[in-house]
Amino acid sequence: MADEASESVGESRSRALIHILGLPAPVLQHSFYDHEGFIARTDFFWPECGVVGEFDGDAKYLDDDLLDGRSTRETVLAEKKREDRLRALGYKVVRWDWKAVTDPELLRRKLERAGVTRKNPRRVA
Repeated sequence: MADEASESVGESRSRALIHILGLPAPVLQHSFYDHEGFIARTDFFWPECGVVGEFDGDAKYLDDDLLDGRSTRETVLAEKKREDRLRALGYKVVRWDWKAVTDPELLRRKLERAGVTRKNPRRVA
């Protein structure tokens, strides 16, 4: 299941859980565009479900090295605008963090509520 498109441990762990949960495999690092141009390269995309998934650790908003000179406030606002543009294209956006990748049922519920349906309905303890 190794894939060089995974950009973090959290993304790799998410993919492993998605597989274990019997959910369809997502497209990794898919780029989206609208009339304004490039919107984003997302962590996960399920085109057949119209769902975009994002794994975000706290460091994305708190680690100065990852903020590229922006404040946390500016980073959160940019993420909100990015997400609004994805939704305007008709996609649902679901986000999760480390808690969800340590609680398989939480991740399953988040993805299923967004519309990512199971291939084989089995539960993970």
